[in-house]
Amino acid sequence: MTLSDLLGRPERWARLLWWALCLGLLFGIIGPFGSYPANLFTRTAYWAGLFVAGTLLLWPAVATAAVIGPAKGFPLSFACTIAVLAGAIPLAMLAAGGGHLFWPVRASGMRALEWYGQTALIALPLSAGALWLERHHYGAARVREPASVAAQTTAYEPPRRLPDHLLENALCLQMEDHHVRIHAHHRSWLQLATMREAIDQIDPARGLQVHRSWWVARTAVRDVVEDGRTVRLRLANGIEVPVARSRIATLRSEGWLQPASESDPAS
Repeated sequence: MTLSDLLGRPERWARLLWWALCLGLLFGIIGPFGSYPANLFTRTAYWAGLFVAGTLLLWPAVATAAVIGPAKGFPLSFACTIAVLAGAIPLAMLAAGGGHLFWPVRASGMRALEWYGQTALIALPLSAGALWLERHHYGAARVREPASVAAQTTAYEPPRRLPDHLLENALCLQMEDHHVRIHAHHRSWLQLATMREAIDQIDPARGLQVHRSWWVARTAVRDVVEDGRTVRLRLANGIEVPVARSRIATLRSEGWLQPASESDPAS
């Protein structure tokens, strides 16, 4: 998903804010973190307002981190965690302000770090759950749109171009969901692109697509591991790449795999 897709769709915001209001109502009924002594209306107003404010503060930060973080080489979980922890600072200030307004006796006994810890404790799992649902559940539903609708929405999208300096040092490419991971000797980068878009930028003489999810540079292969009908390529960076059975004959004809007669000591 692109950043505009995560942030610019009204139905997504409506869904997130609806869940925020539902969670605010639930927390208002339960009265966690010492808020139960207040009356039901006060508790519900406090928690509903806090969850709506949290959605407006945290979702843009998490969505931005989910797109830009992996593109810069950072793991998705790390980038989103940093975004939530940063966004929890102003949200904790709002929580503390509301606490001093609605239940000043209890709020006066809490330090700033306690407000922040309480806010982060709630924000981290809820943000992770929201991101997972929006990317995998509701995002997958969009993929299942009729072909005619999908064609209309993608017909004018230009092919994405990956940085040339990353592809020049690539030992292999690995498909991950809607991204391609570029593996070099000592690190890897996750880029938003399809495997076909990435391969089209590479000289065909440099390597082959050995599996639906893998492309390998010819010079990266250090060993061939054969176990019955299963074949894997061991690369210079230690990764073992599976070879699709439909590609084994092609790799043998291209000289990637040592013929069985040459690898058998008895012959």
